[in-house]
Amino acid sequence: MTHTMTLIDTLLKYAVAGACASLLLAGCGAGGGPEAQLVGVYAVKRNGALKEVVKIERQDGRYIMRDKVRTAEWSEPKMQMQPVTRERWTKITTDTGNTAFVGVSSDQLAIFKVPPGWAKNSFKTETGYFLFYSQGPVEAYKL
Repeated sequence: MTHTMTLIDTLLKYAVAGACASLLLAGCGAGGGPEAQLVGVYAVKRNGALKEVVKIERQDGRYIMRDKVRTAEWSEPKMQMQPVTRERWTKITTDTGNTAFVGVSSDQLAIFKVPPGWAKNSFKTETGYFLFYSQGPVEAYKL
C-alpha cells in the first residue's frame, strides 16, 4: 500500500509540475505577452442567452479575429489585432486613470480585459471583459 501511495504521490507531483509548466509556457511563450490571455471565444447576451460572437486566435505570432455575426460557423480570419498601448486605450475609452487593462484591437474592434466592475460613463462591466466597436462598449463573456 505504501509503495502504491508513493507512486501515486510522485505521479501527481509530476502532473502538477507539468501543468504549471504548460500554463507558464502558454502565458509567456514566444512573445505572447499579456495579450495571450485574451485568446478565446467571447459571447454577448442576447435575449437573456449567451451568443458566441468573436474568437481571438494567435497564428504565426499574430492575433486574429473570427466572428459569428452573420453566420452560424466561425468566419475566415477577419482582421489582424494589435496589442493596445496605454495611449490607444485612452483614445478608445477616454479613460485617463491608471486602469489595469489588457487589450487587442483593429481599426474596427477592440477586446479588453479590465478589473470586474470597471465603469466609464454609463458603461459598467461585471465580467471584466468588453468589446468596443463603432456603437460603443458591449459586455462580453469569455467562454
